[in-house]
Amino acid sequence: MIFTDLAAVTGGTHRADRAAFYGLTIFSTILQAAATIGLIPVLAALFGDEPADAWPWVAMMAAALIVGWATDMAVTKAGVRVGFGVIDAAERAGVQAIRTLDTADLHGERASMLRDLVAKSGPDAVSAIVLLFSPLIRAALLVPFLSIGLFLVSWQLGLVGLVAGAALFGAFFLSRRAVAKAEDGFAAAGRELDDRMLEYAWAQPTLRAAGVGPRLVDGVISRSRSRGFRLLAWQIPGDILFSVVGQIVLIALGVTAGALYLSDDLSGSTAAALIVVALRMVESTGSLSLLATPYAGIQRTLADLRELVESEVAVQTSADGADGPVDVVLEAVDYSYPDGTRALDGVDLTFRRGEITVIVGHSGSGKSTLLDVVAGLREPSGGQVSVGGSTSDADTRLAGSAVVFQTTLLRPGTVRENVMTGDAADLVEIADLAQLDSVLAGLPDGWESKIGEGGNTLSGGERQRVGLARALAKPAGVLLVDEATSSLDVVTERAVVDSLQRIRGTRTIVVVTHRPALVAIADSVVVLDGGRVAESGPVDGLLTGGGVFADLWERWRASEGWQV
Repeated sequence: MIFTDLAAVTGGTHRADRAAFYGLTIFSTILQAAATIGLIPVLAALFGDEPADAWPWVAMMAAALIVGWATDMAVTKAGVRVGFGVIDAAERAGVQAIRTLDTADLHGERASMLRDLVAKSGPDAVSAIVLLFSPLIRAALLVPFLSIGLFLVSWQLGLVGLVAGAALFGAFFLSRRAVAKAEDGFAAAGRELDDRMLEYAWAQPTLRAAGVGPRLVDGVISRSRSRGFRLLAWQIPGDILFSVVGQIVLIALGVTAGALYLSDDLSGSTAAALIVVALRMVESTGSLSLLATPYAGIQRTLADLRELVESEVAVQTSADGADGPVDVVLEAVDYSYPDGTRALDGVDLTFRRGEITVIVGHSGSGKSTLLDVVAGLREPSGGQVSVGGSTSDADTRLAGSAVVFQTTLLRPGTVRENVMTGDAADLVEIADLAQLDSVLAGLPDGWESKIGEGGNTLSGGERQRVGLARALAKPAGVLLVDEATSSLDVVTERAVVDSLQRIRGTRTIVVVTHRPALVAIADSVVVLDGGRVAESGPVDGLLTGGGVFADLWERWRASEGWQV
């Protein structure tokens, strides 16, 4: 249901905003009903023997309108806050989902859904909460509230009002179901069009050479146009159904009021006031006919967002459950890029919990791709990855691992904001482990120092230490390091090596490198060649074996003495 989806998306953070929005909307509806029903005693007094008796009722109606106006302003503000909660959820869960999206799926159905959610759900959410949810709640409650008022005048009118409200809502939901089905088809056609356009741009030379590109795109455009017309076609019978039911409701209320007037059970002034009440009923529910299409759209958007948010929460819960280093096992893992390049071919590996494993190999051997698979940045084309004894998908691996890349990217802000939000004790420990103390000591405001756009006030080595601190701040059992010291000076590299040695045993550490200093601290080394494991084992054993690793080691040692 749309209301439960909204609650799941915005979560506990915006519970008070939702309660204020719903409560104030209900209160506003009660005031509207009171002002409308108040017209009956006003007209009765004006056309009666004592017209002055109308003033208290007029004052009541005026007060209800003024308070209702102020309440509606508060409703709008609360609705905007809830809408921004939807935007926050879309950005957070959408970005997390995009981060886990494999490059092979960039023109897949999931990528299209994510593009729609991140690009469109934000602006739509704010307007939908205020302009869709409020009328929906008011229309649902105004008819019953007015019917209660009519029961005070005549039980027959009250009963007709309740039946009329049920009929109007039945017509709305019937038309909404038809429109929703067409809306889903239209949205699917739009996503398919996005996919084909992206696919055409991705592989344009090949498709042009084959002469099929334009034909594929033309076909998708034709289907999108057809489904757009179908959506419009489904709106027409829905509008007709609602109009017919509205006319029947007006006739039923008019006939009932007329019969009561002719039998002297109603005065003429009361019968005249009932015309306004009847029109107010039809007007409030009649606006729903215009909301069927946007209602179907926001319902689908919130359902998709709920799926993303709940997926993110499940992954985060799984990651928070990690209480230390874990075994990571790769079984027959393959990975192929969209152009057909095979980067990994039947890789069988075990990264033992608490150990430091170094991955080496020539350029293009698959080292970084393997690290991406372990990190959850890519899903293998074949085989499986198990973490802690359980088969793990990309989302779970990404949540349970921390990565230090070759180049650390920092956002404008303070050092603290680029590392974590936590208490001082955590920050002190992290700074100590990452050997960030000397960097902080050289900054004017320590943790609160601004580091500029992209961290441009820090050197490359200082940025890498901040990146290591950021990785250590994440409660993850696996730490992955991708060529993080390749461009550092010897002193800074030594600091990073010392940091990894100090945290040995607290995490499962996997390092891609070609630097002897990092290889020297490894518990085991894995040598990749052409996407396959060529050798693996302890450093000393591989050196005495005289294989690929021994040859790489000699080249590294020789290159250390090069000078330009």
